[in-house]
Amino acid sequence: MTPERKNINYLSQIEHICADFCIESLKPSLAGMSEFAQEGDKINVALVGRFKSGKSSFINSMIGRDIMPVGVLPLTAVITRVRYGEKDKAEVLFLNGQAKGIAFNELSEFIAEEKNPKNVKKVARVDVELTSLQDYSGIQFVDTPGLGSIFQHNTLTSKEWLPRIGAAFLTVSIDHPLSENDIFFLKELGNYTSEINILLAKVDLVSPAEVCQVVDFIQRQVKDQLKKELRVFPFSNKPGYEMMRQAVSTYLQQSIATQVEHKSKEILNHKIHQVVSKCLEYLSLGLSAANSTQESRRELFQELQKEREALLNIQNEIRLVSRDLKDRLWEDSLKIFGGQQNFFLSELQPELENVSRTWEGSLEKTCNAFRKWSEQALLRKLTPVSEKHGFKLAEGYLKIALSSYERVARGFQDRLAQEIEKALHIQFPGAQFDVKVKTPQRPDVMVGSVFMTHWELLWFLIPMRVFRPLVNKHFRSRLPEDVKVSVSRLASQWTESISKSIEDVAQQTKMFIQQEIDTVENLLNKAPDQRKQIEGAIAQLDAIKKEILS
Repeated sequence: MTPERKNINYLSQIEHICADFCIESLKPSLAGMSEFAQEGDKINVALVGRFKSGKSSFINSMIGRDIMPVGVLPLTAVITRVRYGEKDKAEVLFLNGQAKGIAFNELSEFIAEEKNPKNVKKVARVDVELTSLQDYSGIQFVDTPGLGSIFQHNTLTSKEWLPRIGAAFLTVSIDHPLSENDIFFLKELGNYTSEINILLAKVDLVSPAEVCQVVDFIQRQVKDQLKKELRVFPFSNKPGYEMMRQAVSTYLQQSIATQVEHKSKEILNHKIHQVVSKCLEYLSLGLSAANSTQESRRELFQELQKEREALLNIQNEIRLVSRDLKDRLWEDSLKIFGGQQNFFLSELQPELENVSRTWEGSLEKTCNAFRKWSEQALLRKLTPVSEKHGFKLAEGYLKIALSSYERVARGFQDRLAQEIEKALHIQFPGAQFDVKVKTPQRPDVMVGSVFMTHWELLWFLIPMRVFRPLVNKHFRSRLPEDVKVSVSRLASQWTESISKSIEDVAQQTKMFIQQEIDTVENLLNKAPDQRKQIEGAIAQLDAIKKEILS
């Protein structure tokens, strides 16, 4: 059997075992491994790291020209893949499945935050092919959005994309080397690949001696925290740092691009080993339950029933948190957007005074002119305020929500682990609580037709030559109320949009707890009758582990 066939067989065995014992939490990892195994002739080399850490600049260096826009903001949420092709081309794939070819100078229109704020153009991915990457033909560079934003669990963004990863470069800037979040992310990367490197960017900002000190600091931190050693590549795009760029290029060509088959097998084996180890944790729980006394199983089952009953209280707790957040959100939203009301009026009133002098014709035409002007003026004022404050408000509230729900989930997991250890005398870490936070939908700023009054319906009876000053005065008196209504509507739209994202996180938390209870309860219930099946599954997984490590 070929190595490729073997790996597919391993994945099939693991999938069947997870299905047989209802181990749902491993499905995302299995799906990612299947995609990786099917890639075949290319290895994804992912550039991951904080916003503005040098990811796009690094890819431009490998390309040999500035193709990738730099300075992409963290909320852009667009994966960009760059690889060798027989001709230069770029293509945008949208979330609805449609694709569009674009010129290189249009890339920023879909990648850069200032051109595609909050990914309003619904871009799923951007693919770039270049003839200049022939030396890296076995590699597909993947530029991921910057880390450090609450929305990094969004569709096709950095963390959700991780199961598909091949090799990885964690980019850190010389002026912010290796934070606690970076260490955490390195640990997370270790679940998906054995090929992890650190790219120390912007080294031109310090002296060569300081670069050595930072490299030494990073290596010591990695060894202390992760108990392993990783390559650290100092890097800069500036003139005079050609040897550093060559060192990275040589590594990419010699260790990955020309070793695709070997490296793919190595990385896939690592992925399989990680998911096998996690699957064994669940099966070991089942086997321990099968080998325990009936009294121990009954006690643990009773505790699970208590957790299931407590789930209603947990749901109420989550509901109270959500309700409190939504109430505070409405107040803050109204305060933030309502605080702009006087500013809008101070700018719009003089503008209305000037523009109203140009309106001519009947009352109907004058009213229509006022409606058109007010809609355009309010949209012009509200849209940038919405962009500036809306997502910032969302990020703050979703961080609070996620932190609150993580505490709820962690409390449940701690209680469950204690009861399992007490009853079965084993440690059971359980599944990782990994919520995908949906970016709130950006509201469409809308201004309704709020200007019609009963006397306007009698336009054909009103001589405008006499009443125009009175009509214009009426418009000026209506403007404050129209501004107030529009601002209030915008605050309401953002409150509703953010509330939906909060509720989605709450639902995922409840589902996670429910799923863990169901999985453990299922193993506990079936353990006595399925001892042989569990032992057989463990033997299967142990054999896979032994084969991939040989």
